[in-house]
Amino acid sequence: MNAGPYRSGPPDAAARPASGKVDCPGCSKRVEDSLRACPTCGTPIATVRCATCYQMNAAESALCTGCGRELGLEPVGEPDTFSCPDCKLPFQLFQGGPGALHDCERCGGQFVDHALLKDLLEQREVYGKFAPRPPPRHNPLATPLRYIPCPLCGEIMLRKNFGRSSGVIVDVCSRHGMWFDRGELPRVLEFVETGGLELARRRQLDEQRESQRAARVRKVEESLSGLSTPAGSNPFDRTRRDAEFADAAVSLAGFLGDLLK
Repeated sequence: MNAGPYRSGPPDAAARPASGKVDCPGCSKRVEDSLRACPTCGTPIATVRCATCYQMNAAESALCTGCGRELGLEPVGEPDTFSCPDCKLPFQLFQGGPGALHDCERCGGQFVDHALLKDLLEQREVYGKFAPRPPPRHNPLATPLRYIPCPLCGEIMLRKNFGRSSGVIVDVCSRHGMWFDRGELPRVLEFVETGGLELARRRQLDEQRESQRAARVRKVEESLSGLSTPAGSNPFDRTRRDAEFADAAVSLAGFLGDLLK
């Protein structure tokens, strides 16, 4: 199943339903509307899957709490050979065009292949240009510190703040994909849609340029500090000093040229 284009274009920010709480139909306890089942009585809560961001929503929802799109036909899952690293239960597999999403029905964790994640991010970034708004911010300290193995290869994954500033801490396997705890994938997609990833790229490019300029400064300083003592009457000393001045002049000219770019 391909995530495909959005049904009606990017929704207005005001139209995005806020994720909140609902009354459990089994025990009437107030619970989060993104929970797969009530922690008290086990009654299913979020039972409708969004075909755009794979977020689970309460049955009475008309719009997805993850991306704001209209809920309609759901993607169809298949039995999976891999298991959730937290619950140890088999995933449900969703084929999404270039890759796959592995979903845990109990905890809501999702492992997304790199190819599918790239496709989802690119789609969301394109559609986000229609309705730019400030990217959301989340506190990375709200996520408990833990290290989990990749569901596909068993290697411990690296933790990173997605986009360096989203506040969503994800677990990454360089070979296979990225792990999202319940509700994190829609938050990442929203961060991308609102321009957060583009801002992160610009900051990284600025940092690279600054690093290159600092390296050129060090090179010029080293060239100048390495000049020999004043040449005497020895022709060899004069020749060497002239060459050192020439090298320093070339380095300085290159550095000034970079500043003017």
